[in-house]
Amino acid sequence: MILEANNITVSFGKNTVLHDVSHTFKEGKITVILGPNGCGKTTLVKAVVKLHARSGELAYIAQDMYGNIGLTVRDMVALGRYDRTKFLIGESPEDQEHIDRALTLMKLKDKEERIFDTLSGGEKQRCMAARAICQDGSWFIMDEPSSNLDAVHSKLIMDTARELTDKNGKSFIIVMHDVNTAVSYADEFVLMKDGRIIRVCETLTADDLSLTFDTSFRSVTTPSGKSVFYTE
Repeated sequence: MILEANNITVSFGKNTVLHDVSHTFKEGKITVILGPNGCGKTTLVKAVVKLHARSGELAYIAQDMYGNIGLTVRDMVALGRYDRTKFLIGESPEDQEHIDRALTLMKLKDKEERIFDTLSGGEKQRCMAARAICQDGSWFIMDEPSSNLDAVHSKLIMDTARELTDKNGKSFIIVMHDVNTAVSYADEFVLMKDGRIIRVCETLTADDLSLTFDTSFRSVTTPSGKSVFYTE
């Protein structure tokens, strides 16, 4: 399945948030969208979700966590299978296998009977990630998936994305703010500024970041050859 944004313009009143944005996202890759606050990153991924959601091949993990949900963690994750099951029939053995795998991947098996609303923000984030994984589509769109997570569980989310991409051919579009985490995982970078895509690249440079964020970036190279970016 090809995922595209074709000439997307989005306005709220007199304020235009996206200006004729187009991009074809790569299958079987992790694409990270970077840019300053308010540049249109979330608006872009929501527009892409709206265009392609009916395909059943796309799972979206939003940044916002909604409350007043009385379902257990397992029931929340199981919602990812409801396009393949009927409420009156219940879960098939295949559904249960997918649910258990997703809970295990996100280290939530010991919390599967907890009520979703009793979870911490980070646990809710992992639960929503598990629900998306359980859906088993070909595309995942994540808006700041590690925003409520500590370093260990942020790495868990990104390691899982990398594993699903490399071993299962899944495709990810991830909105991020953490530049150095993005560098560790991304196959492609989409850089945004003022509602436009200003650069698409496979290797990120300090000049790219300086242009995107209007501040001076520098980089150092670690003994392993990895670039680490910092602002002056």
